[in-house]
Amino acid sequence: MSSEKIVYKLNISGGTEGPGKGLSKPIEIDEKKFRFEGMKIGEIIKGGLIGFANYEFEITGGSDSSGFPMRKDVHRPVKKRILVSKRGIGYKPRRKGEKRRRTVRGNEITHNMNLINLKVVKYGEAELFKKE
Repeated sequence: MSSEKIVYKLNISGGTEGPGKGLSKPIEIDEKKFRFEGMKIGEIIKGGLIGFANYEFEITGGSDSSGFPMRKDVHRPVKKRILVSKRGIGYKPRRKGEKRRRTVRGNEITHNMNLINLKVVKYGEAELFKKE
């Protein structure tokens, strides 16, 4: 691992309920503030750790520095070529029944993750999504 400063780009989604329904907010956070390494898709993060008191966020995915998406069904922090057949993360078939091999990341966050997607599970007092 190099001595470069790691900055995580977080894309926070409002989820399907609450005041942020259908909205998203991109932010950047330094690794010194909170380290995401070792966390997996589906884990819950306390919002106070990243600067949003009384919020709770769920990790829903992300992508690495090369742009490969994370998949929940690929275990460990690895890059793999998997055979995918249905529409899902990392693949859009053009014809019915079409299958392809696609490179995806595992469900665990590593130091070379560039973007992390979060979903609001519990809202706090502060307004996260400002309507303009």
